[in-house]
Amino acid sequence: MPSKAYEKFIKTVRRCESLVDSYKRLREIDQENGVDVPTPKDIVRGSVVLAVAALDTYVTDVFSEKLVSYLKAYNPDAGLIELLYDAGLDTKEALGLLGMERPYRRIRTLIENYYGSYTTQKFDVIDQIFKPYRLKNITDNAAKKSGKESIKKSVGKLVERRHQIAHAGDYNGHGRIIEIDEEQIGKRIQHLELLVKNMDEIICNRI
Repeated sequence: MPSKAYEKFIKTVRRCESLVDSYKRLREIDQENGVDVPTPKDIVRGSVVLAVAALDTYVTDVFSEKLVSYLKAYNPDAGLIELLYDAGLDTKEALGLLGMERPYRRIRTLIENYYGSYTTQKFDVIDQIFKPYRLKNITDNAAKKSGKESIKKSVGKLVERRHQIAHAGDYNGHGRIIEIDEEQIGKRIQHLELLVKNMDEIICNRI
């Protein structure tokens, strides 16, 4: 059964796909009517930013969502203990849990707050996040599960493009806006969806 984090991710991905499809339709209308000012491709750029944000949110959401189930099923290793400590679960906080009706909810809240401003758009960072769940190289394994050798490269380029758009307005070093291909972006968003789907299946099979 998919995680709630994945269900939320998919809703956002559908919005991204809708943006790309809307641009294509508006472009067709422009061509039919011969308009002087065509529909801006910033609609497509917006889908890139939104798609990468969906990945970022999914990773931290699913980790938090599965934390309580994992703690109930497995003994935490040193990595998870260190993470919980960094999130605020020190001796004082741990003793306070003894008097709480829902101690696990408090632990999850600590992790959610810890990851609240965490950026998870690099594969090595994503892999590192899931190590406390004893899941090694989750992005490689999700890529292998897809059967597409270049899927990580494709998603990586989507992330890189997001950075170019977010930090430089999608301008190159000469101050010219970089062309963006809506068909290519549509495929990269599909690759992102498949990669995250496989990650979620791996996580849900584990926890």
